[in-house]
Amino acid sequence: MNSTFAPTEQNWNSRMSIQAISISRRSGLTWLAAAMTVAALSACSTVDTVPTAHYPQKEIKLIVPFPVDGVTDINARILAKHLSRLWEQPVTVVNMLGGGGTAGTLHVLAAPKDGYTMMMNATGQATQNPAIDSKLPYKWDQPTLVARTSVSPLVFVVKGDSRWNTLQHMLDDVRKKPEAYKYGTSGPGGVGSIAISLLFGSSGVDPRQLGRVTLQGGAPLLDAVITGKTDFAAQYLAEMGPLLERKQLKALAVSTPTRVKHLPHTPTSKQAGSDSFTLIGWSGIAGPADLPANIIAKWDQGIRTLADNADFVKETESSGAEVAYLGPNDFKETLRKEYETALVQVEKLGLRR
Repeated sequence: MNSTFAPTEQNWNSRMSIQAISISRRSGLTWLAAAMTVAALSACSTVDTVPTAHYPQKEIKLIVPFPVDGVTDINARILAKHLSRLWEQPVTVVNMLGGGGTAGTLHVLAAPKDGYTMMMNATGQATQNPAIDSKLPYKWDQPTLVARTSVSPLVFVVKGDSRWNTLQHMLDDVRKKPEAYKYGTSGPGGVGSIAISLLFGSSGVDPRQLGRVTLQGGAPLLDAVITGKTDFAAQYLAEMGPLLERKQLKALAVSTPTRVKHLPHTPTSKQAGSDSFTLIGWSGIAGPADLPANIIAKWDQGIRTLADNADFVKETESSGAEVAYLGPNDFKETLRKEYETALVQVEKLGLRR
């Protein structure tokens, strides 16, 4: 594995030495072209059975379709480090950016079905983006869904020195002139964008009146709040720990039903006066469509084993996430319900396109 993550403040602020692939709009790769590539490569692929006892025999590339230091990347590095030890083969994190997770997803869908190219899946790109964008070149259930590894609460934050000290105070101000306020988004959907739309939409504010700034990943979204480029954000706790400690950000509410131990003084959304800010992010493993059953079983077994590993649990919790294993069937059923719920929500909010 070319880099591992230890959840310290130093690593929050340093660039890890990794293989990173950035696919920008200027590169000429369109979603349509990428989708055609997936179709062509998938048609040429054969589903070879790799005996579980002999897998893995070489390096595994774990694609993270988001930037370094985001919650998906952090969880992927913790998982990769422990799986490398468990399997005695390197599991290497590869960050592949573009389209709010679309580029990395299409890359994995086009990969050989041998278990050596897998993906750290996440809420936004897995269910929220497909619910919003009817023309997205993949479906929510197109990848093979292997197992959920962890969950992470969303935190609604404003700048550290903001005049707002409560969620209701902020909502009262925004209702008066919503067009004067901005938030950041990293893709066609993104769990943070959906959460903000639900929060304001249920509070008498048309979310389409808010200004929207397109950024790439959780770290830039939070930096935009700190610098005043945007006014608020709803992002994963795992992405903002040191920023809250240094009071560069101020937390107004968490999305979980109960308070989280990392932020004992921050109210839940319900305690703060809103029942709509309830989305919880997750991370999980996915692979190419029609991944052989024995490869699925190997990954499922490995993740289930780590869910009971004290060091893995401690490291995951130290990052602000929580180990929350689900096997293949439960994982897929949970995502199906999440997608169907998101579809209803985005249509209600007028976000479906």
